[in-house]
Formats: sequence, structure tokens, C-alpha cells
Amino acid sequence: MSTDIEARLRDALAARADLVRHEDLTPLATVVPLRPRWQSPWVLLATAAAVLLVLGIVVQGVGGRERSDRIAPQPDGPTLEMPADVGRDWKADDLSRPARVDLDGDGVREKVQFLSEKTDDYAGRVRLQTTLSSTGEESWGIAELTSTIGVTARGAIDADGDGDEELVLPWEDLAAVGGAGHPLVFDLRDGLLVEMLAADPDLLQSGDVAVPGSQTEFYDLVHEQDWWIKGGQVWSSRSVNAFARGNMTLLRPESIVLDTWRWELGDDGVLRPTDQGCAEDSTVEGRHDCDGDQADSLPAVQPAATDTIGIGGEVALDDGGLGYRARVEDDGSGGTLVVDGPGADGLVYALSAPDPRVSTVSPTYLVGFDAASVYVASAADPAVAEVVAQTADLAGLVALRPVGDVPLGTGSDSDGRAYRTWLTKAGAVVTVVEAEDGSWDSWQWARVGGTDIAALPTGRVCFADVTDPSSVARC
Repeated sequence: MSTDIEARLRDALAARADLVRHEDLTPLATVVPLRPRWQSPWVLLATAAAVLLVLGIVVQGVGGRERSDRIAPQPDGPTLEMPADVGRDWKADDLSRPARVDLDGDGVREKVQFLSEKTDDYAGRVRLQTTLSSTGEESWGIAELTSTIGVTARGAIDADGDGDEELVLPWEDLAAVGGAGHPLVFDLRDGLLVEMLAADPDLLQSGDVAVPGSQTEFYDLVHEQDWWIKGGQVWSSRSVNAFARGNMTLLRPESIVLDTWRWELGDDGVLRPTDQGCAEDSTVEGRHDCDGDQADSLPAVQPAATDTIGIGGEVALDDGGLGYRARVEDDGSGGTLVVDGPGADGLVYALSAPDPRVSTVSPTYLVGFDAASVYVASAADPAVAEVVAQTADLAGLVALRPVGDVPLGTGSDSDGRAYRTWLTKAGAVVTVVEAEDGSWDSWQWARVGGTDIAALPTGRVCFADVTDPSSVARC
């Protein structure tokens, strides 16, 4: 038995010794000559263990940066969940596409297949299945997704800079208003594809993320967030300011300022954000670096729609091509609004406003379907403002009812604060309410259910002359 142990240990020592240069071992050489006691297998075993430990230290020391899959977790660090070996008999969905990722850092990209668990609602687990090119060994991971149909990787990254790549899958809640999601990052750890953790997962979300405690009866406030891959790393962003969201309507300026982060992966398997400064997101130009302004664009309160018709007038409404026409007939008691067009052949509505004025622009922002809408004011009473719209069944015209604390029209509220309402050329109904310091809180009206409309906040602005919306400026 001792002869067999000695032979195996001598072979192991010879194999490991080939990995180390003489100059690597010289500083660690003993200063006392070894005694010839190889006859005892226990002495041989202890000596071999010590030499193997020394060799491991030397090889690790001269090997450069340590790879993440060779790092033991810290005792007090986060715990990574190793994937269960399930789903070997699952099948890849026809719409899923395999990913190509260099998981083991040998320069060859492994083919990762996505095998979907069969469920009634097509949501559940996906097995990430591959064979490592460097060893020929099988590797797998498990992802929990809201849809197992058409699973496709977002890309590959090297967030820890160790030379191998991590696989990124998008987790998406397709039913969420404004979208919702975050990246799932898988790294090769102990031969398996393990999902990494995020130190601050809230910053890695995408979509409209609600501000805690901001919910009101008609709206809440949300940050616009996103994540993407750039330069082999995951990036994310969040709008500096929060915006009002109500009844599937989000009111944000054309251009907004974002805080951005780049995510770095630690040896403990945790993704941590590093501040990358600001960026801007434009509905026209997309996301780009800050240009020095570093401020959201102003709320869309101008230009105002000023063209109107009175009694006896008729106009083809500027309604985005829906094709409605409006006229005001004299009924002897104030005026009657008549609307013609698709599904509205001569619909009538009795106007109560003295000396009514019908805007040539439709308040289309307040109609959630293809239907006629009309903004009515009064030349005799500036307090009057009314929105008339076609009913959901297209059977008639009805006045939309303002609800909430913000008044519709022009005047002063119960606290003595001045307010003014107008229609923009884009079809938005805007009300501004004066603040104590002379600035104005801007609100835009939105449909909040049935025939109700409510004002949602869009920011604080200043005017050189509030009767001229084009004089709006930052305060």
C-alpha cells in the first residue's frame, strides 16, 4: 500500500512541478536540508501537502488577475444561489434564439440554448444549457422569466474585467404600464451559470418606477428608468425629476436629464453601480451626453391655440386628420354646437357659455379614441372653459367633467391664487396656478375615467406676461 501511495504522490509532484519555474521557487526554498525519511508514507504525505500548497501560492501569484470563477465567496458576503439541475427534458421554444458567449475566457464562444419549462401561462423557468469549450463539461443555469416564448439574450458583457463573458437576459413585465424590467446577469461560477446579485436593484430597473408615497387620487409620480449594454458593460439611468402618471398617461417634457451608472461585478458576485454623471433623453433625438444645460425642457404650455369661431362660424377642426367639422348655430338662447364627421352626422350640443367661442384646434389629448372633441371658451366671461367630446358609443356629445382641486377656466381660487386655462396648438388643455413667489405651477388635463378629467402637474414655470404663454421661461 505504501508503495502505491508513494508512486502516486511522486507522479503528482512531478506534474505540478512542471508548472513552476526555478526562479519562482528559489525565494521559498528551505534553509535546512531535508532528512532522508521518505520511507514513511505519512511523512511523504505531509511533505507533499506542504509542497502542493507552496506551488499553489506561486502559480496563483504569477498568474495575473484572478478569474471570478476561481474566487471563494467571502464568509460575510452575499450568498449566490447555485442553480438546480432541472429541465434537462425541457424544449427550446421555436422563437427562442441561442446565445454565443465566451463563458470560460478561452476565446471560443459557447452556444447557450434556452430550454423552456412548459406552463399554462407560458411564464416560468428557462434552463440555460451549454458545453464549455475549454473542458468539454456541461454547464447550466436557471432563469425565472415572465415569458418563456422567444427567449433571446440581450448580449454579453465582461463586468468584472476577468477576460470571460457574462450572459445577460432581459426580465420584462409586459403587462406593466410604462414597461418594467431589469437585466439578469449570469456568470460561470464553479462550473455553473449562476445569476449575479445587484447591490442596489432599484437603480437597475427599467420603465416608469413610482416614487414611494406619491400616489394621489388621480395620479402618482414616477421616475423614467432604463438599462442597456455599452462597451461590454451594463449601464442604467434614472430621470433626475419625477413626472406625473395617471390613467395610462405620462406627462414628461420633450427632453429630460438623467443620472447614469455603469455596473461593475465584484468577486463576491454582486453588481455595484459607479456614477457616470448625467445624460439627456429626448423624445426626438434619443439619449445622448449632457450638453451643459443639464435641465429638463420646459412643460409644453405653448404655443397657444388662439383661432376660434363664434355663432354662425364653421371650421374643419385641426384634429390630427380625424376629419371632423364644427359649426355654431344661433338657437336664440346662446348657441348650439353641431359636429359632423366619422360617426357624428349632425351631433348637437347646447352651449351655455355667453358669446361662445369654439377653438379651431381639437383637445385631442383628452380623447382616448378616434372621436370628435371641441374646446369651448367665452368672449364675455374668461372664467368659462369647457371640453365637449363624443361619447364612447359615438351616439352624442357630452361635456367632460373637471374633478380634483385645480379649477378649469380663468379667475382666482378660494385662496386668492390666480389661475388661467388655455388650449395649446398640440391639443393639450393647460392650467397654470400662481404661487406665492410669483411663479406658476403648470398642470395639464388628462382623462381619468368615464367623462372625468383631472389636472396633472407638469412643473413650475415663470412668465414675463402670463397672458402670453410664449413668454414662459425657467424661474
